[in-house]
Amino acid sequence: MVSDKTNTSSSSLVDTPPNEPEVHPPINRRPTFLDRIMRRQTSPASIEYSESNKKKNAIDENTKSKEGRESSLPPLSQLSLKGYKASTKRRLLDDELANNIRNLLPGRLQLFDEWDLVYSLEQHGVSLNTLYQKSNPDYQLLQLRKNKPEVGYGDSIISSMMSGSVNSMRERRRPQGYVLIIKDENNSKFGCFVNEHLRPMDQKRYYGNGECFLWKSELFTPSPSNSNSEEDISHHSPTPQIRFKAFMYTGINDNIIYSNHDFIAIGSSKGQNGLWIDKSLYNGVSYSCDTFGNEILNSTNADTKIGKFKIMGLELWRVGTLE
Repeated sequence: MVSDKTNTSSSSLVDTPPNEPEVHPPINRRPTFLDRIMRRQTSPASIEYSESNKKKNAIDENTKSKEGRESSLPPLSQLSLKGYKASTKRRLLDDELANNIRNLLPGRLQLFDEWDLVYSLEQHGVSLNTLYQKSNPDYQLLQLRKNKPEVGYGDSIISSMMSGSVNSMRERRRPQGYVLIIKDENNSKFGCFVNEHLRPMDQKRYYGNGECFLWKSELFTPSPSNSNSEEDISHHSPTPQIRFKAFMYTGINDNIIYSNHDFIAIGSSKGQNGLWIDKSLYNGVSYSCDTFGNEILNSTNADTKIGKFKIMGLELWRVGTLE
């Protein structure tokens, strides 16, 4: 009997599961305001939105900065053309043509509001050597100093110490450019801009850079507008207008400027020049050339292959100061 009780007691211990700790349902803690802010800042959507906002703000700031710089640039001051004598009748350059050319100059030269007449066929005579002499910056600088009012000895010593020799002045002076204007027997105007002064070259070597270009100012008649009757066309015939065209450097070759004691040539390909002037400063010719991809300068006819002309007027203008 004793043993039976013992077995029953032991079996009850095995079958009865042990006491487990009481499990309570999780407590849902209400998130605080700080928790919500932290989750919002660290969520992927908020991060992506924040980054996009940063990029957008950066773009907006760059746009505003660029627009601000452009709007802050002052307009170009009015251009003054210096050098015509009171007795000069045939003046080739006017404000409209000068401004058209000015808009295509390098930015540093557009800022100069005074152009100086270096050489004029009417004022200085017909001579290629004279043109070369007067386009030489050293010669121009000497003439400028001669024409300055005389000063005392002390002032002249101080001035020479500050300015130095002509060669040192050449090294320090501002950049320059030159505008050549030609008028032919048909009253057509054309020419070029060159970044260096014209000079005779002892060897056949081209000079100049990609800032040079050819241009022409041509007179053309616009095509008549559509009309319902021939009578309207006859009473409203188009008025001839002036059209300015420029032909910039193409980069195809480096044959930009070549000049010697016999001629001046601007642009060249296949033995043909965009603009060519002989030593008499009377005969000239214009071809289409690869250097500038230009049209015939003295013709409005697209089918013209060669443009021969007679020079009735020629001027060379300096853009930029000497000192």
